[in-house]
Amino acid sequence: MEIRTKIENGKPLIFDAFRGKWVAHTPEEGVRQWFCAYLTEQKGYPKLSISTETGLKLNGCARRCDTVVYKEGSPAVLIEFKAPDVEINDNVLLQAVSYNTKLRAPYIIITNTKQLYCIRLNFAAGTHEYLNAVPEFKELKMDN
Repeated sequence: MEIRTKIENGKPLIFDAFRGKWVAHTPEEGVRQWFCAYLTEQKGYPKLSISTETGLKLNGCARRCDTVVYKEGSPAVLIEFKAPDVEINDNVLLQAVSYNTKLRAPYIIITNTKQLYCIRLNFAAGTHEYLNAVPEFKELKMDN
């Protein structure tokens, strides 16, 4: 997938193929477009399974997940993006985990292009494991 950019009224824009519109080209948005293209082109994720800026209520407050991948009608992967110069630390992990208390996706991915963490959660056993690679869409297990 070609990542398209342009300048309009002096502001950089990037085309979000998943939302079908031009959005502000922030560093974080650039990471999102790059990674979602990777998921569709390299890992077999159907474009229609990827939802960006997914809203949810957390402790009575409106929040937005960067991206959620759906499989079999349920959240499968919660993805949190950070700009390349933002370090992925415990606070970023806690942000993703807190969003996932509502979604209960069996996978969490966090990336800034320099760092990438993919975590498989087993809710029934109360365990998690860090994966060495992002699974292909067909390999996603929804048995939690």
